[in-house]
Amino acid sequence: LVMALTRNPSCVNEKVGTYDNYHPGPHASMILTDDIDLRLFPSRWHHAFAVEKETDAGTRRSLQVFDAAGDAVHRIFLRDGSDVAAFDRAKAGLTLEDQSPSLDVVPRDPDEVPKSDLSKLDILRKKWARLTDTHQFLRLTSKLKMNRLGA
Repeated sequence: LVMALTRNPSCVNEKVGTYDNYHPGPHASMILTDDIDLRLFPSRWHHAFAVEKETDAGTRRSLQVFDAAGDAVHRIFLRDGSDVAAFDRAKAGLTLEDQSPSLDVVPRDPDEVPKSDLSKLDILRKKWARLTDTHQFLRLTSKLKMNRLGA
């Protein structure tokens, strides 16, 4: 078992489970288990680190992924009972030769600006009530020529 952690300025999402039932895709990949339901966007993953930190409770191990601007995208923390040998294999298999302490980053993408159409508010509400899966939302906003923030 591991703890999957994703955060943004508004919330922190922590899930404890296993990474399994992997579905690769050209735009997004997916981990889908009862405990971890995760969409991965590999094009956003630019830097990753295997972190081992000594604490009073022992060695704390994690894999930490960052985007091109250096912002944390996703972190995986080992827990008691986690497969440390699997962590070590991943670390050995993914370690780059360049271990310099510097990191090349690029400017952060500008924040998305809300794109709305108040004349379609009733349609948005009606179709929102019919959604059965959160992943239908982006298709809905696209059809209405809105974006997430505008909707």
